[in-house]
Amino acid sequence: HPIYDEKARSQLDLAIYIDIVNDVKFAWKVQRDVEERGWTEEQVREDIEKRLPDFSQYVDPQKANADVVLRYEPSDQGLPFLKVKLIQKKDGKFPKMTLKKDLELSGSKPGATLKMYDDDWFGSAVTVVEMDGEIDMDNMEEQLKEIESNMEGLGAKKDGELTEAMVGLKSSPGSQNGTGLL
Repeated sequence: HPIYDEKARSQLDLAIYIDIVNDVKFAWKVQRDVEERGWTEEQVREDIEKRLPDFSQYVDPQKANADVVLRYEPSDQGLPFLKVKLIQKKDGKFPKMTLKKDLELSGSKPGATLKMYDDDWFGSAVTVVEMDGEIDMDNMEEQLKEIESNMEGLGAKKDGELTEAMVGLKSSPGSQNGTGLL
């Protein structure tokens, strides 16, 4: 846990933290452990609760010191849909990625919204780029082009590079939501 230790943290070029809120983490773990391991939902809950004190003491505090945080929350539409936030410290080392304007993407349900706003994260000024919901997989390329043309700071070598990469990963988990995009 290099972000936890101040000496180790000082040696990092960039500190990234993946922050999966408990509701999402529990849903994902239940799905995996029931299907793959044959556990009951109660066994999964007990396993999570057993690890929670160590997680709360050593892992979770690291997000306050990260330059960038990817935060996975339940969508405003509810689970299994997600709201993914790219939280970027204003004085951080992460190359800033921003949106020119908010977007509403329709098509298949639940659709997706992308927005950007300034906020405070553990006492640090941050810029948040947020995607709630999912893009329409039947119109994936068109919607990705719209998203990509609205993003600044991607550092792409050519126009359409993000769209091309995402379309190439169309069948991969996260290709329809912010877990793959952000």
